Amino acid sequence: MKIALTMALLLVLSISLSSAITYSMEGTQENINSYNSKIDNAPDILKRLVGNEKINIDVIRNDGSVFSVGFVMENARINQAVEGGFSDASIILTTTENAVNTIRSSDNPIDTFQKQEDLGQVRIEGDNLLTK
Repeated sequence: MKIALTMALLLVLSISLSSAITYSMEGTQENINSYNSKIDNAPDILKRLVGNEKINIDVIRNDGSVFSVGFVMENARINQAVEGGFSDASIILTTTENAVNTIRSSDNPIDTFQKQEDLGQVRIEGDNLLTK
């Protein structure tokens, strides 16, 4: 189950990676459209895990500032992106700029994501039974 959640969050994180690198919301809609067009091909378990959640992604930049974006998920699709995120997100993924760059450049992003999590560079928090 943990691997499935990791994969689901990696899918969502992947659409925000280019935005996180530039630390702006510019280009986010293009990435959302790409994610939404590909989610139908994802395994059902992944789609169920992120199905109808509010997900915050917080990227701690190398200068110490934080880029935050929130996604409203409906049927595993991103219905809305909100700069700054939500106060009531059901899943919060916190990572560092270096971890994002490492995952993004990896030949095996799932393993790299998990290694970064083991190193404390990626943290996933959930507030309900499924997301915990």
